[in-house]
Amino acid sequence: MDTIRTVVPPLPVFIKGAKGIFTKGKTHFRRNFHIFDILFVTKGALYMKEEEKTAVVKEGEYLILAPYKEHSGHAPCEEDTEFFWIHFILPSSYELVEDGELDWSHIVKRKHTYTESDLYELYLPRLGKFTQTEQAEAIFWKLIQANDTNDPGEKMKQQTYFFDIIIHIQKNALELPTSAQKIASLSIQFIEKHYGDPAFRVKEIAQELLYHPDYVSRALKSTIGMTPVQYLNDYRLSKAKKLLQEDSKDLQTISKETGFSDVSYFSRVFRKKEGMTPGQYRRQVNLTDNNR
Repeated sequence: MDTIRTVVPPLPVFIKGAKGIFTKGKTHFRRNFHIFDILFVTKGALYMKEEEKTAVVKEGEYLILAPYKEHSGHAPCEEDTEFFWIHFILPSSYELVEDGELDWSHIVKRKHTYTESDLYELYLPRLGKFTQTEQAEAIFWKLIQANDTNDPGEKMKQQTYFFDIIIHIQKNALELPTSAQKIASLSIQFIEKHYGDPAFRVKEIAQELLYHPDYVSRALKSTIGMTPVQYLNDYRLSKAKKLLQEDSKDLQTISKETGFSDVSYFSRVFRKKEGMTPGQYRRQVNLTDNNR
C-alpha cells in the first residue's frame, strides 16, 4: 500500500468518527467516497479492498482509504470485529506515492520567519500498525466521546485529538526502517569496514548487498544526505584527522592507512573539505594544544 504525501499547515480536518462493530460473517459495504476514511481495528480483522488492492487489517492496525477510490470488503469477518472509523479531509494538495519516492531526510520544508510558520512534509502510510496500541486507542476514544457533548469547546478539541492521531501515524512510520534506510545502514557498515583499502570501490557495496548501484546511491542520499562516495571520503577524512592529531605518522602513512591511493589525492580531498592542507591542519592542532 502506498503513502499519502502532503504539507502542513494547514492541518488535516476531522469531520466525523465513531466506533463500529461487524459481527462474524459480515462484509464491509461497497462505497466510493469523496473524503479520507481511517479504519483502526481493535479486535478481530477487516478484509478490505480498494479498487484492485486488497488488505487484511488486523488488531492494532489501521488502513486509510483514499477519496474517489471504490472500496469494499473482499471477504467476510471471521470473528466479531471492532474498529474505529474517522472521516477527514486534507486542505493542502496531496499525492499517493510509493516508498521509493519518499525522502524522510527533508521533513522540514521551510523554517519559520516573523511572518510565516514552519512548513512540514507529512507522510502517512496508508496501511500500518500502531506501536503503542493502547495509547492510540485512548486517543481515538477521547475523540469519539466528544461526539456526545454540546460544549463547543469540547467539540473543537476533537480537531486536536485527531491531529494527535495523525502525528502517531507519522511517528510510527519514522520509527519503522524503510527498505532504503536498511540499505543505507548496511552500506555504512560496509564502508566503515573497508574504508582503509585503497582498492575499495563503491560498486562493491552493491555487489555485496545484491542491489543496483543506483539504488544504493539513492538510498544513502535520501537517508543521510550524502552519496556513497561522499560518505566514504568523509569517513576517511575523519579517521585521517584523528591520526594527524597524534603527530606521530607522516602524511604518506596516514593517507595509506585511511584508504587514499596517494598522498597528493589525500591532500586535495582534505583541502577541499577542510579549507587547509593536512600539514596546516596538524600545525594548527599542535599550536592549539601548546597554548592550552
